[in-house]
Amino acid sequence: MSVVIELDEKIVAKIDAVVKDSDKNRLQYTNETLQKSLQRDLARKGKLSEEEVGKMYKEAYGKFPVQPEEFEIEEDQMIEVWKDL
Repeated sequence: MSVVIELDEKIVAKIDAVVKDSDKNRLQYTNETLQKSLQRDLARKGKLSEEEVGKMYKEAYGKFPVQPEEFEIEEDQMIEVWKDL
């Protein structure tokens, strides 16, 4: 489907600057960006299926894998937490 939309010149210039050094064209970049934004908005509103949310998490962790130090906790920190249990 083809839809004509009007964009601010400054936004178009920024899009062009981004796609200039990539393997995407303006249309591909815009479609991809809108799709990601739509997914985030639908996820926030609870309007995505568990499968769609799972795909989003998989993609995010693929781009930003968990680092070993993210879940490291020092012994003194554990003692501080445990003392209140």
